[in-house]
Amino acid sequence: MPKILLGVSSSFCANFLKGQVAFLVQRGFEVIIISGPGEEISMLAKKENARLITINFTKRISPITDLFQLFRIIRLIRLERPDIVNAGNPKSGFLIMLACRITGCKHKIFTLHGLLSDTKKGLLRWLITATEKISCGIADKVIAVSPTLKAHAEKRKIFPFGKGMVIGKGSANGIDLYSFPGKNAVTDRATQLKDRLDLKEDDIVIGFLGRLSKDKGIDILFDAFNMLVKEYPSLRLVLAGPIIEENPFSRHLLHQLYHDEKVMYLGKLYDVTPVYGIIAMLVLPSFREGFPNVLIEAAAMEVPVIASNIPGCKDAVQAGINGELFEKGNVAALTTVLKKLITNKALRQQYGRNGRKFVSDNFSNEEIWAGQLNLYKNMLLTKE
Repeated sequence: MPKILLGVSSSFCANFLKGQVAFLVQRGFEVIIISGPGEEISMLAKKENARLITINFTKRISPITDLFQLFRIIRLIRLERPDIVNAGNPKSGFLIMLACRITGCKHKIFTLHGLLSDTKKGLLRWLITATEKISCGIADKVIAVSPTLKAHAEKRKIFPFGKGMVIGKGSANGIDLYSFPGKNAVTDRATQLKDRLDLKEDDIVIGFLGRLSKDKGIDILFDAFNMLVKEYPSLRLVLAGPIIEENPFSRHLLHQLYHDEKVMYLGKLYDVTPVYGIIAMLVLPSFREGFPNVLIEAAAMEVPVIASNIPGCKDAVQAGINGELFEKGNVAALTTVLKKLITNKALRQQYGRNGRKFVSDNFSNEEIWAGQLNLYKNMLLTKE
């Protein structure tokens, strides 16, 4: 039975592996997951019959802690002797790739979920870029989670032409359309959520789902919302996801998050489908992405999407068909596209219908899993 080690940085990354682990187990693989601790990853490993080994990966550079974790991963790889290692995320992926090089692991894959260095400056940008290049350099193959991310990484010389690949049309794990069945399928739960939030029938709800951080453009979103709500008093903003203290957005906006009656913060949720049932549009004003699953989740739920015109987002949004793209960091541009959808319900409905078809045609999780499996099998056939 071939043994595969899958590495992610945190429990929040369980969505990158959901269904994929069971798919591999059913096809004869023994799966080991290395991840930061948390309920999501623990539940996934138990449900999908994987072994979970938790390591408290830190987001910040911490030489002593990082060295200790590297030694632990080295011992783990020497003990388990996996046939294939597939790791992603900046810190955990870098440490796992280093451990693979030190232990002589034969089959190494680095899954590139985005370039953290894109939003850094000065010495920190240089240092993170170096770790991204080293991770990709050690790997035998780099899976970029979107075509535009692959092109962007090649342009920045993170890895050479020919080393990277994209499975299907992109994404780390595809999407299960049964889990995101469209708005009509969640009407009852959406109504309950509306009642709990005291939303009125004529309220127009802008949604954000994901990590609340500066890199995700939370400041930009609030600035646009605060401008528009003066013109459209029935506008509401609903946000769901964990607040990332390592990459904080503005303090005065954090205060607004908790105290503005027109802003509703739901925290971290395990089931987000009712949220898609109440929002008129989803906004992702990120400064960097690899491939944002939230955009195809929303599209599958027949919600129009608005996103920054950056690598990754451009693969998940068909501008003028299922949503809109706007210039990264440009509040005025975001305000313009928001107003376009706020004032045109028919266009929102058209984008919603188109979105579900776009996702069902292009982002099946079975296609992603099959592509990964084919890569793994080809690697196992390689002796050296």
